[in-house]
Amino acid sequence: MKRTTILLLAALTTMSAAAQTNNMQDRALWASINGAKNASLGDYQQHTGKVLVSWRMLPGDGTDTGFDLYRTIGTGTEKRIASNIRNRTCFQDASASKSNDNVYRLTYAGNDSTLSTFTLTKAQVSGGLPYISIPLKDTKDVYENTSKVVYTANDVSIGDLDGDGEMEIVVKRLQSVKDASGNIISDGSGASYSQKDCLWAVIWDAYKLDGTFLWRVKGGPGIILGNSSAFAIADYDGDGCAEMAIRTCEGTVFGDGQEIPDTNGDGKIDYRTWGNQNSSSPGWVDHYNSAGPEFISIIDGKTGRELARDKFINRDTSDSWGDGYWKRACSFRVGVGCFDETGLPSVVLGRGVYARSVIEAWDYRDGKLTRKWHFDTNDKGKGKDGKANSTYASQGNHSLNVADLDGDGMDEVMYGSMAIDHDGIGLWNTQLGHGDANHVGKFLPDREGLQMYHCLESGKTMVALHDARDGAVIWKKDAASNNDMGRCLVGDFLPQYPGCEFYYYQGNYIQQDGTETTINTKGQKGGCSMALWFDGTLSRQLIEDNIINSPANGRTFTMYRYSETFINGTKSNPSWYGDLVGDWREEVIVPDATRLEDLKIFTTWYPTTHKFPWLMTDHCYWMSCLNENIGYNQPTNLGYYLGTDLKSDQEAWMAGGYVPTGIETVEVQSPADSDRRIYNLMGQPVEQPGNGLYIRNGKKIFHRD
Repeated sequence: MKRTTILLLAALTTMSAAAQTNNMQDRALWASINGAKNASLGDYQQHTGKVLVSWRMLPGDGTDTGFDLYRTIGTGTEKRIASNIRNRTCFQDASASKSNDNVYRLTYAGNDSTLSTFTLTKAQVSGGLPYISIPLKDTKDVYENTSKVVYTANDVSIGDLDGDGEMEIVVKRLQSVKDASGNIISDGSGASYSQKDCLWAVIWDAYKLDGTFLWRVKGGPGIILGNSSAFAIADYDGDGCAEMAIRTCEGTVFGDGQEIPDTNGDGKIDYRTWGNQNSSSPGWVDHYNSAGPEFISIIDGKTGRELARDKFINRDTSDSWGDGYWKRACSFRVGVGCFDETGLPSVVLGRGVYARSVIEAWDYRDGKLTRKWHFDTNDKGKGKDGKANSTYASQGNHSLNVADLDGDGMDEVMYGSMAIDHDGIGLWNTQLGHGDANHVGKFLPDREGLQMYHCLESGKTMVALHDARDGAVIWKKDAASNNDMGRCLVGDFLPQYPGCEFYYYQGNYIQQDGTETTINTKGQKGGCSMALWFDGTLSRQLIEDNIINSPANGRTFTMYRYSETFINGTKSNPSWYGDLVGDWREEVIVPDATRLEDLKIFTTWYPTTHKFPWLMTDHCYWMSCLNENIGYNQPTNLGYYLGTDLKSDQEAWMAGGYVPTGIETVEVQSPADSDRRIYNLMGQPVEQPGNGLYIRNGKKIFHRD
């Protein structure tokens, strides 16, 4: 069963008031300016001082869908600056004011009804700042003595937390300990130094894009530093507001001030163990969590209060996970997947990587958590590939991927070199073992279905490309002896080669047929961490070490000129990136250089003549965005091919299942037809729809009470 995209757009003139509001927020008008800091770099100069205004193409838009764009400078009179824009979803404004606010308004061509507005502030435009700033709330309510402990910004995820149709962000912040001179001796990126008298090593803050602080959750003492404190944002119950799923413990404090108490009556909530103080690096050594209750909690996106709680995957003994010091038992994963025909997301939990692995799916419905399925490599039985569950052991990664691997309309969990089907039964495993990076998407344009590309560190195989449906090897690259290949990446970086190119750390590019090619790139950085669409071309760029670089065209953006930094040490990741608000190009969220002051959301200033649907409407891409920050951060990927080989933009639309439709296809349905789930134009399930336009079974309908 092919997944049907449910985000469709109808003509504004026939929408209900509620639908008009959602539509206005859906378009997400945005503006960015390229400042003088980039004037000397490549073709930046031709864009310096010009404002790029962009908006989303939504499924249902076609080649003839046109837009008008208006601008108001300061308190002046509104002026139409562009008419009937059809072949792109952006406009470069060369006459924007440099000394006043510029307020932009988007409408359909020939229709004055507002679709979306955006204000590019005087401060942004005069400073030439291609980002908006979200100030970070101080943490004195967590630990008052900021000369000893601070909380640095780390991973970010996104979701519509309050149901207003606009995305909000949640940022994870890690306890960082200072020495007597005020220097940070632990950046929180590993299970290292923690402050003994502070119970909260990890906190989560929620913000609106205008900088409004929403709530804070303080993880209890059993939530360890590092990449095992994953969190997953999604609308799990279909009420139009996203929730957050996290692993919690006694001592966790939620956004409403409520705390998980001593639940087992043993008189304590802090189960941490402590070693002797290390004289060379002052601070207490925080060991892996080996005792105390563990939970999964669902957090309300509007208030940060706890909505539901149940037991996390059982800890058992340290030896049962493959070591004697609890590290492998503390390899936690929390993610998102859609495992049934309702399309509603479920929480994905994982424990264990190197040896035993346990994966579970949980539903949050009607205020309750229910375990949907449980997979354990220690259990008897076989996967659908005929291999015993025990052969799925030692196949885990430090991350996981979720996608509809077999094309049945429901997701699978790819937990490294193995995949678990939507029903919790093993689908396949490659037996190639553990690795650090996995990529799932449409990488071979002419091959049916999705592909999986990954690197390995257990055996001779460095990298391998697989068919995602059954794990079959398409090609692989072996070393002369056992090796540890730490990074790999895939994307259409070089237009002179067909399809995507495959890259591995300090290696060459591999063409889609497995042919390896030595290429001299124009950029200063090789990069093998993340790939994104940022400039106006269909080639992807590399993003690493605070630089965006195009292997085809050279340096794209020197981000460090704007006092920002990447995270996770040598991993060098942005906090999050993806098509958050733009016109299919991807935004980048990073903290300031200190990771204490603000988050910066960078968006492109490059114009483009290409027009693609909002990438978030592709299911594979949506899942890659929501699961981007699990363990070792992984890049985004689409479920259809987007690259320089396309004969037309429409070729990608059709491959992605987006067939432009007109308003004449709307059907009128009454409550008697309510035997199928109904969605609003935001793609959110609606239990009691009023009069207006909705989506049912992938088609636009007008619901009438």
